[in-house]
Amino acid sequence: LSKAVKDEQLQLLKYNGEWVIEESRELRLLGNRGLVLKSPGEHHAISTYLKKTYHFTDKPLCLQYEVFFPKGVDCGGAYIKLLSHSDDLRLSRFSDATPYTIMFGPDKCGSSHKIHFIFRHRNPVTGTYEEKHARQPELDLSDYFTDQRPHLYTLTNILHWMENVYPDGSFEILVDLTLINKGSLLEDMLSSAASAHEAQEQEDSARAALVDAVQTSDTNSGLVYKYNIFIVYNNIIIVIAYIQWCVCFRSDEPFTVSSVSAVGFELWSLTADVMFDNILLCDSLEVARRWTQDTWGQRQTVRATPGVIEKLLMATVKRPWLWGLYVVTVGLPIILFVTSYTPGRLSSARDHHVCVSGAHPTGAEAESRAVRRARRNTDVS
Repeated sequence: LSKAVKDEQLQLLKYNGEWVIEESRELRLLGNRGLVLKSPGEHHAISTYLKKTYHFTDKPLCLQYEVFFPKGVDCGGAYIKLLSHSDDLRLSRFSDATPYTIMFGPDKCGSSHKIHFIFRHRNPVTGTYEEKHARQPELDLSDYFTDQRPHLYTLTNILHWMENVYPDGSFEILVDLTLINKGSLLEDMLSSAASAHEAQEQEDSARAALVDAVQTSDTNSGLVYKYNIFIVYNNIIIVIAYIQWCVCFRSDEPFTVSSVSAVGFELWSLTADVMFDNILLCDSLEVARRWTQDTWGQRQTVRATPGVIEKLLMATVKRPWLWGLYVVTVGLPIILFVTSYTPGRLSSARDHHVCVSGAHPTGAEAESRAVRRARRNTDVS
């Protein structure tokens, strides 16, 4: 658990949200426990070191884990961070300022539903790190946040899985083993700074039209200058010279990023009881396949084959009238069975038995009567 503080003098903890490891009451899978975020509206941070540092080499990356929103989610994240290897890394001080290599996973706020994939890349010109964001898929992701079912989130930087598999600068994002997003780390990533500038340009274009853009560059320094001339639509022509510079470079190895020595969740959520389970980080597709079969695959098999009672209850969702049929077919025999063995009916049965036995004497009584009749006949004769 993070012990990072938000006020050094007062020693106020920045992350006071509670974490527990427990079974899910909703999933009802005996013995299955997960890491659960328990405190709504609080900041949570938890992390752990890897057994060995993960280095990005010529092997594929596979990162996956399960997220379960048993109550849905109003606003909050459920993404995981791969923390960058450093001699200064102290998990007791893990916070939003801790350098990470990759951030991946679902996030929701209001009507915005996202599955983040962000990696930090070092700019070789300036030596600073930049965040690169994957474009969001053009899909409706809302069901993953509202259907109250667990979902498996997978990130891999392999596009083609061939006999000899090597990273080719591409990535895939899957949910429940279904591909929802893919792209190139060179062509389909946005930097946060670029995204902010694009938003500002869109706002400016509402009141001005771009009529010319001249770009010059200094290939030696990597500096790019852009001159924009605008015309404002208010019957007055105003010429504005907009000058921007940025440091540009091209990397043929975009996934040469910092090694990873820990993983963690650093989250804020309005919704409690968010469960995380079966976290995997590896560089073997075969290991990932077996892991998925032994965890996610088995749980899907259990959910796909409900018991008889569960099937009967599920049928009433679309056919409520089945409740009446269940009462008649199950309740009526029980009522008849109970009423047939009440004390009053048992006494009546005993009385009836005595009455019948009086009308039909036993064998001993019949024999005694026959002997008395024979004696009377002998005395008369």
